[in-house]
Amino acid sequence: MNLKEDYVMNRRSMFLTVAMAVAGILFTVFSAHAAPFRIGHHRAVMGSVTAVAYKMGYFDQTIGKGKYTVKQFPQGKLMRQAILANSLDVGGAADRAFLSAISKGANAPGIANANYWCKSNKILTSPKSPIKTLHDMKGKRLGIGKATGSYFTLTTFILPKYGLTEKDFTTVNMNTDTRMAALKSRTVDMIGLNNPQAAIAIDRGWARTVETYCKYANNLWILFANGKTLKKDRDVYVKFLRGYIRGMKLHRDNRDKFVDVYLSHLQSKGSKIKRKIVQASVADLEFGLLPNETDYKWFDFMGKVLVEKRKAKRVVDLRKEGMDLSMIKEAMKTEDWKN
Repeated sequence: MNLKEDYVMNRRSMFLTVAMAVAGILFTVFSAHAAPFRIGHHRAVMGSVTAVAYKMGYFDQTIGKGKYTVKQFPQGKLMRQAILANSLDVGGAADRAFLSAISKGANAPGIANANYWCKSNKILTSPKSPIKTLHDMKGKRLGIGKATGSYFTLTTFILPKYGLTEKDFTTVNMNTDTRMAALKSRTVDMIGLNNPQAAIAIDRGWARTVETYCKYANNLWILFANGKTLKKDRDVYVKFLRGYIRGMKLHRDNRDKFVDVYLSHLQSKGSKIKRKIVQASVADLEFGLLPNETDYKWFDFMGKVLVEKRKAKRVVDLRKEGMDLSMIKEAMKTEDWKN
């Protein structure tokens, strides 16, 4: 090889080295900006803490401004589907949906018990309806989402107490947004709704309560992670949970401020809800970030029921698998939060 050829080869080698280094830097920068942490929350009161934490700037403080996105979902199952499709990084779902997914091998571990929400779950009817109790459901039409935890709890744990089954009434499968209109138009005789939507309907005189869920079910709202993202960046989940805990602290220490922020959020989404309704709705929430033995026994029981109903492939002992509570414990310690 002559001097000229050697010079050319060295130049090419140097160019390739520099090009690869620049490409690596650009890829790193691009990835950091192109893949923000994707947060999902429910439109009902179960998602209020996430919404308030976002509006208060707590995620800006813990994750970093511009490093995350927040999206509202009408149903927990849609968040679960988004996580399994790798289009969401953290979300929430009812205990039934979460447990069913874990039993089928879903890579979506639970990272905290967000709240207990049974008080917000209601079966409603029209104010002048002859329906007084669930005994009167026979032959009637119920508007509810058939794939929801609310429907599963109703048909599995509540109706048997009244000697009823799904065959005793007609279930009309519908989204949350259409149920109140269906009740007002008498398309259905009853509907299932969560707060704040249920509280709005009652306050406006459109509906009254037939039954709530707390006597029958220990409903938990579970925060769960995208397993793929978790494997790559555990630290961002700790940061998210720290922001979430700050939202819980506001609920505990300054309820009026929490109500005002959540009210503003709901109004930004088009709701004309009254402040007193928001106040009553958020008061229904109870917190316990770390599941206790009562919760685990409830999961055990529900797991057996899910297997019997072929909604789960096996009974999962969440004490041993399906949940990674190390991150919430770290966040609780950092934020000085007691369970």
